[in-house]
Amino acid sequence: MPKFTLSVDNEKIWNFYKQNPSLNFESVNLMFIDLMKQLIPDSSTGLTSSLAEQLIENMKTMQSQLNGVTENISSLRNDNLAHLTLKLSEFKKDYLDDVKMILSNNVSDKIAPLLREQNEMALNKTQLLINDFIPKNNEVLSTQLNDIMLKLHTSITEDTNKFLTSSINSKTLNDFVVNLETKFNQSEQRIEHNINEIKMTSDRIKEITTANQQTSLSLGSTISDMLKKMENASTKGKISENIVFNILNNLYPSAQSISYVGDKKESGDIILTRENKPTILVENKNWDSIVSKEEVSKFIRDIDTQNCCGLFLSQNTGIANKKNFDICIHKNTHVLLFIHEVNYDAEKIKLGIEIIDMFKDTLAKFDKNDEHDTISKEQLDDINREFQECCSQKLNLLKTIKDFSQKMIKQVDEITFPKLEEYLSSRYTFSVGKMTCEFCNYIAKNQQALSAHYRGCAIRKIKTTPSEELTDVEPVKTEPEPPAITQIKVKKQVKSAKNPTLIVN
Repeated sequence: MPKFTLSVDNEKIWNFYKQNPSLNFESVNLMFIDLMKQLIPDSSTGLTSSLAEQLIENMKTMQSQLNGVTENISSLRNDNLAHLTLKLSEFKKDYLDDVKMILSNNVSDKIAPLLREQNEMALNKTQLLINDFIPKNNEVLSTQLNDIMLKLHTSITEDTNKFLTSSINSKTLNDFVVNLETKFNQSEQRIEHNINEIKMTSDRIKEITTANQQTSLSLGSTISDMLKKMENASTKGKISENIVFNILNNLYPSAQSISYVGDKKESGDIILTRENKPTILVENKNWDSIVSKEEVSKFIRDIDTQNCCGLFLSQNTGIANKKNFDICIHKNTHVLLFIHEVNYDAEKIKLGIEIIDMFKDTLAKFDKNDEHDTISKEQLDDINREFQECCSQKLNLLKTIKDFSQKMIKQVDEITFPKLEEYLSSRYTFSVGKMTCEFCNYIAKNQQALSAHYRGCAIRKIKTTPSEELTDVEPVKTEPEPPAITQIKVKKQVKSAKNPTLIVN
């Protein structure tokens, strides 16, 4: 039977739960887990506008519920503390009356056992009273009040013993009673002081909660405005182009140039230039419907203008009259590739560029031959089948390697020596097995924690340019359909003007 534990080493989380002892750590986390499961049923689904709006609404609802719970807890706590103060005052009056009665109605040899019994009863009643009115999870307040009452009981016991060993007369009786009243008043003042501190803390928590609510409302309004702007086709397209631009920068950091040309006419969106590789014009579409054939025609026009190869990416849908990974040889010179439902998958984009490079190299080899080269139907079918299998196997291998790598990293991170680390950290100034943020020197427990910190590191955001911040986008991975090749026939010297474009389907 496995044993489960909950623990954190984050000071901010620890302070929050210390200041809010009525909140259960496990219950709060379970509530957020249930919320995230409802909002994100599939972890591979990207953050859409509707999902973001739903998340904002849920955050507002949860904030409102949390405010209600906080107010109820604060009200209940104040009522309990007020009732406790009243009960303690009544208890003090009853105790003093009983002591006066014992002193006035009993002979000296019977006073001692009665007073000791009365003191024991007073302590027991006080502890029961505190346990009844103070919540069990508020150990700090309960401990403070019990300590005060225990000190009071000890002091009264000492005074009682001194009183019993002295000569009992009218003056000593009055002094003893006055001393008891004084000690009770002092204890009552200390209890009221602690209660007032708790009330002040509760008021501060309420103020912080109200401020957080205002911040959440402001944040929700800002996000709503941003989502409304994203509904604009132009803004939505620029955001998508920026994401693709950063993916290409990550894939080809040593490229000669990766230029954003979306603001220029007949230039596509991005042009990728590499040494000893074909220049590729990248056209990106983030449509919710099938990309029209007019856009395909514009893409081919841009290819003619820029005189280079082309990669057409549709992030969410298909492309009119084009299959997934459809390859076209334009004017026997330029390789064009069309990919459906890319979803910002870096592996798909990289595979598409590699296909263009491979076909361009093949065309270059044909150009070096002075004779006509013809590929038979049977040979082309074999090549097509092998190529499809190669693409499929490559994607499957990449997926398997990534899954295996993630599992291995997770298992390696689980290999820890907490007791050894605790022992060494008490004698040396380094921390074993933890990772440090290069921007703010924050020490993380593992790679996942460090990655989560990077996303919210304020110093990193200041030092990092806006274009670099977009590199954290992790694309959704799906397996593409391998391209289909039916027939290709390339002639060396004869380029007919009647048939400038050779299509490979």
